Amino acid sequence: MAEKKITRKVISKGVAVKKTEETEQPADLQKTTEEGKPKKACFFCQSKTDPSYTDVAVLRRFLSDRAKIVSRAKNSLCSKHQRGAGRQIKYARHLALLPFTPRV
Repeated sequence: MAEKKITRKVISKGVAVKKTEETEQPADLQKTTEEGKPKKACFFCQSKTDPSYTDVAVLRRFLSDRAKIVSRAKNSLCSKHQRGAGRQIKYARHLALLPFTPRV
């Protein structure tokens, strides 16, 4: 668990002294969005894998119904894996494993 350091100024007998206290927070409270909702974990970080053009079923999760690559905010990937997934999706498209456009 990560520790959070709290620094406070304490005034005693006219002298200001800084005190540092270390506290632990539960894991679910550490990573939250601005609205207070907990952040989703990255799919590839959880499974400890990297995006691959051969795993088409996984890459389809990160495409919209219009065959566009979904933004990082919507699919909850970390920046490293979002870049990799985009690169692998484009590679799979050139090999005709994924579509450039949706079927009508």
